[in-house]
Amino acid sequence: MVSIDDLQRRIEGRDYTLGIIGLGYVRLPMVCGFGAAGFRVLGFDVDPAKVAQLNDGRSYIAHIPAERLAGLVDSGRFRAASDFGRLGDADAILICVPTPLTEHREPDLRYVERTAEDVARTLRPGQLVCLVSTTYPGTTREVVLPRLAAKGLRVGEDFFLAYSPEREDPGNRKYTLARIPKVVGGVTPACRELACTLYGQVIE
Repeated sequence: MVSIDDLQRRIEGRDYTLGIIGLGYVRLPMVCGFGAAGFRVLGFDVDPAKVAQLNDGRSYIAHIPAERLAGLVDSGRFRAASDFGRLGDADAILICVPTPLTEHREPDLRYVERTAEDVARTLRPGQLVCLVSTTYPGTTREVVLPRLAAKGLRVGEDFFLAYSPEREDPGNRKYTLARIPKVVGGVTPACRELACTLYGQVIE
């Protein structure tokens, strides 16, 4: 069993690497927020052009200045990659992939399913996985958990699984990442506690 106290100490001491899957306009502020707070951030995206642009310190979002992003890249606190085999380098993984609506007006979970399978390939003891994509209640337990648990690790003991829906209003200077209300849930109390500790470092 992994010690949650040790993991929380590492989070609070910034001896912790965050992996963010999906680098769209909602996720880049998250990259900058955690990077500015002193965390190492690995960003993952399937678009190699976007990865190259980010690694050059060039922002593609109007309200994220290139200077801010370049500062994180130059300091070594942010790096983007398209090699999902590097997910094992992250201590926490935030799944922020699209969930477009189907023709029946239901969330299309194919990206979530594929990403959960990618995470499962490198899942290791102590990792925290948090689903951030907008979806219906139960997705974390019904879709993500079975794919991760197939690795043989126990949720809440060996690895931790949480859900915290994305809350981002791009360009809103009043309700930034640090100030917008955030809901966090966990598959077990330990999962919720660890996720709250992580988000508590960047949200007031």
